[in-house]
Amino acid sequence: METFVQNIYLTKREKLRCSYCKKPVRFGEAYVAETENHRGTCFTCSPFVKTTFLEPGNAALTRRSKKHSSVCGILFQWNKRRRRFERKGQYVEAKAIELAQKECEADAQKRALNNEKAAIKRAADDKIYIAEFSKAIRKLYPSCPKNREVAIAKHACEKYSGRVGRSANAKQFDKAMIDLAVEAHIRHKETNYDSQFNKGITKRKIRSNVKQDIIKTLQKWRRPLR
Repeated sequence: METFVQNIYLTKREKLRCSYCKKPVRFGEAYVAETENHRGTCFTCSPFVKTTFLEPGNAALTRRSKKHSSVCGILFQWNKRRRRFERKGQYVEAKAIELAQKECEADAQKRALNNEKAAIKRAADDKIYIAEFSKAIRKLYPSCPKNREVAIAKHACEKYSGRVGRSANAKQFDKAMIDLAVEAHIRHKETNYDSQFNKGITKRKIRSNVKQDIIKTLQKWRRPLR
């Protein structure tokens, strides 16, 4: 069975309108469209009005319920801090969820074993990645304090942190990404950046205050070893 898939946005815009009933879709309400910039409908006028919402968290259940449903509405919500839409679950038919749950119960033990093996492999791969990231830092900053490259790499590459070390470019050991990781470390560990907050100073001003200190430390750490 082929599944009709459509995006659903908890919109961050104020002036959207349903192309079917012509009613406004207000901030935070569900807007069904390819993107917020495309013509779309309100949730009531969409094919998903009689579906059931499935929260994220179970990859097998999500995948299988989508496969067994004739329609699937993928819900996205705007993350202000990361400035992007993030997936928050999906709308599928109730019978599809029931069927998917039965399938998941039938092979739960096998999937648990596979997940355990995969987790071990990911941990090993992550350890290797952090070690390689540390080497890349040391290569660009040969005069940084001993073992500091390891601390920078562990912090920048922490899983699910959204930090620079988890970006695609960082995984290619892009110089600009490494520079950002080192600069962030210096800002918090080598300057009085953190202590300036809660004193009526804007974040922009605080960054400006420590900019020259960061530049000097970067230059110092870049010097070749003698």
